Amino acid sequence: MSTEIQLHRGDMSENGRITIVDEDRLCYVVQSESRGASGLRTISKAILKEFVEFVKSKPDAAPKEARESLSGQSKIDRFEYGYESTILQMAKMVLGKVNVIHTAKTKPSHQDLHLDNNYIPYLTALRTKPFMLLAGISGTGKSRIVRKLAQATTTQAYENNEDRWKDNRPENFELIQVKPNWHNSMDVVGFYSNISKKYEFTPFVEFIVKAWQHTDTPYFLCLDEMNLAPVEEYFAEFLSAIESRSTDKDGNYVTDPIIKPFKEFGKEACEEMLKHFLGEALYTESNPLAKQFAEKGLTLPPNLMVMGTVNMDETTFSFSRKVLDRAMSVEMNEVDYDSFLSGESEQFPLLTGLNEWLVNRPQQASEVKDEIDGEKVITYLKAVNGLMEGTPFKLGYRAANEALLYVAASQTLGGESFSLEKAMDEFTLMKILSRIEGDDNRLALDENDPRIATIGADTITDTGENRINLLNSLRAIVRKYIGTETATEKKINSMYRTLEREHFVSYWA
Repeated sequence: MSTEIQLHRGDMSENGRITIVDEDRLCYVVQSESRGASGLRTISKAILKEFVEFVKSKPDAAPKEARESLSGQSKIDRFEYGYESTILQMAKMVLGKVNVIHTAKTKPSHQDLHLDNNYIPYLTALRTKPFMLLAGISGTGKSRIVRKLAQATTTQAYENNEDRWKDNRPENFELIQVKPNWHNSMDVVGFYSNISKKYEFTPFVEFIVKAWQHTDTPYFLCLDEMNLAPVEEYFAEFLSAIESRSTDKDGNYVTDPIIKPFKEFGKEACEEMLKHFLGEALYTESNPLAKQFAEKGLTLPPNLMVMGTVNMDETTFSFSRKVLDRAMSVEMNEVDYDSFLSGESEQFPLLTGLNEWLVNRPQQASEVKDEIDGEKVITYLKAVNGLMEGTPFKLGYRAANEALLYVAASQTLGGESFSLEKAMDEFTLMKILSRIEGDDNRLALDENDPRIATIGADTITDTGENRINLLNSLRAIVRKYIGTETATEKKINSMYRTLEREHFVSYWA
């Protein structure tokens, strides 16, 4: 008797062309170079069972034979030709006649997903914390990459794969343009009007509720031109809630609410809010989301990814350390015109196999410490903090927690190409250098400073600088623990030259 394998969301065929994205209806994504063969397709378990039974009796049958044998007694007649090949392959997956890659149950890798290394830092950062700042000159594709991530992870149905990449408004994407007059949170989380006795909703909260209704799929919110207004003023509730992330005794993802429990607005207002969010058809007191919103308020869902685009000029605000501590920062200043002309800059991988990995994130370093060389990471952070002692740039427990989570995520996606030093290089750019700014006096260090003794003045000035300051001291630490010619060293050199020329420097300049 054949042993059958239960297909789960995230499972892939060995040829990489089939990915299960819904266990109940067995939605699957087909990746093929054949015209019209790519896209999201849905079949029932009943049809798959018919094919499974057929393969048991005729394991070597061709797709055409399977279709002809089942025609007239199966729902396969409803499907156009070509489906039988895929369903037959799925039946063989169920029967163990072809290998099944369990991407949702094992650690995903860029080899399985055919993932370009250029995208790994973005995905690793989102796995570490679902709040990212994308900084850089205008026109480098900051908002575009957020849209591409949404297109690559959405599980909505398309006629073919080409339509996926043409859909500028997939259901898991929202773009909100920040206005310069946003100086309180009402423009983001809305407010209860004492005049109309109703809650005034915003696109931000509407999108969060939508994400709560589809928690298996990453939902990407792009805050465009995020620093046109002071982030800590209009985004206060979010900044507070994202640091309250934890899991309850039942393993559920929980945060502080950005809107208080709906019942606290009064019974009528509560019912009106729930009907607005869930619709008349879905609103009942027994609806789990209705009960959750009424009792606990609107909290952040586990699948919400907030990514803000950042341009630094005379019209924008700088970031407070409160914001920087809570975000992963990525600088996008590289422009490759050769790739642009060849069309390679438009290519993006399908990432539905990563959905569960992106949504179900560890919150504490203790959950991953046995997977990585944590001691090496902590030793490096201790050296950095020794230099930062007495400055506002010193790292706290939050940074250490995120460093370990980042390295673990990078190791998972990187596979055989993973480098601990490269991961720490990326993390240093995202979370350490982004905190540093000041003038000559603020960044100055005396060669007799006890902090320099552990590094060595000769080591710090070995590239020809005549003076010692915090930047070239940090560069010496980076060289010692991460290596030379790193992206961090390149950025430090740029910042150092700016400080020499302008007598003031910021990572964001």
